[in-house]
Parts: sequence; C-alpha cells; structure tokens
Amino acid sequence: MKYAVVIPAFQAAATLAPVIAAWRTMAPASEAILVIDDGSTDGTTEVAKREGATVVRMAVNSGRGAARARGVQETDAPFILMCDTALTPAPDFMSQAIPWFADSKVGAVFAYVVQQEPKTFVERWRGRHLFKSAPPVQNRRALLATSICILRREAVEQVGGFDAALRAGEDADLGRRLLAAGWDVVTDPTLWALSHTRDSAHGLLGRYARVEFSARSVGSRVAAPICLRGENDGP
Repeated sequence: MKYAVVIPAFQAAATLAPVIAAWRTMAPASEAILVIDDGSTDGTTEVAKREGATVVRMAVNSGRGAARARGVQETDAPFILMCDTALTPAPDFMSQAIPWFADSKVGAVFAYVVQQEPKTFVERWRGRHLFKSAPPVQNRRALLATSICILRREAVEQVGGFDAALRAGEDADLGRRLLAAGWDVVTDPTLWALSHTRDSAHGLLGRYARVEFSARSVGSRVAAPICLRGENDGP
C-alpha cells in the first residue's frame, strides 16, 4: 500500500525527533514523511530537516484544520498517515492497519493512545478520563480522531477534505462527513501509539475541552476511545 506520513507540527521541537525516527523505520515504508510546520518558532523545522523529513512551512500559524488540509494537498499518495508530534506508533502499526483497506468501504482507520506509567495526579487523571482502555471490539462507525490515523484519499476528497477554518474539531467534522457519505470510519483495538506528552493541569483541561467540543460537534459519542492531542501534538 502506498502511503505518505503527514505530521502537523507547532512548537514541537522537543518531541518530534523520535516520532520521525519511528516512521523512518516502519515497515512497510512510506513514500514520504512530511512535517507541516504551522508557524513554529522553537526550531521545529530544523529538527524535522535534521531527522530527514520534508518540511512544508506555513507562513503564519493557521490551526489544525489548515495544517491537516495542507498536508493532504502536499502529497498525492492514495493513503495518508496522519500522526501528531508526541506519538510514536507500535512497531507493527502499519502491518496491522493495512488489511482494513482491502475493504473499499473503509475511508479511515485510527488507533487509540496509551501513556507512559503515570507519575503525577494530572497524568493519572488523564489516563482515567482521556487515554481510555482499548474497546473490546472494533467499531466501524466511530468518531474520527486524527491523532494517529490512516485516511483513504478518495474518501477525503469526495467529502471535501479538512475544513481549513477549524482550529479544533477538524477531525470530528471530517469524520461526520465521511460517515454521512457512507464510508466506514474504523477504530481497531490492536492499533496503538504511545504518548510522550507531559501535561500541565492547564494543558490537560485544554485537551479535555477540545475533545468535548469534537464530540458535541457531531451530536453524539461513540464507544471507541478518542485519540487526543497535547500542547506538542500539533498545531
């Protein structure tokens, strides 16, 4: 399966290198690794280039929807792997995910996120309320989370792609349109990625607010875990 890795990034210099390294060693290999630098000032672009990624630098910080939309535009690969900047995938991530796309109805597949052993109250709260346990079964009608996911280009383009005006909830918005158009959006309990984010209480509340916004924007919740972004996990 031909795919490109797209990593939206904002102020991600501290966590980006191991993420790129993980995708460089993934099998099967990607056609390209693109970092969409959404106006960072902390050396994100330099880190990405040093690690061998291709960098597309946005002139001004434009938000999550715009960065993801730009990433889709910058590659012509038939499948697009989106990954946030503090998530490293399981070593067998692609070999586990690819078989889903033998089904032409599948427009997107996404993973759940696990955290390192919690060391603080904030991290314990995050593990309980945000990084939830994997679901016991697959869900083919899930609320899309793009923290780490694979998108079928045909499906994304058919429904109009990411809304570049959205700074939050861009994944739920795209997922709602995919489901409405008849595409399956799959979460698979065998797919996971490890978060390297260390949240402050303020940052954690911001993340929780974003996921609540995403869920309410589609008018419902699903049983699948929602993959989340941190302060270093994207624009």
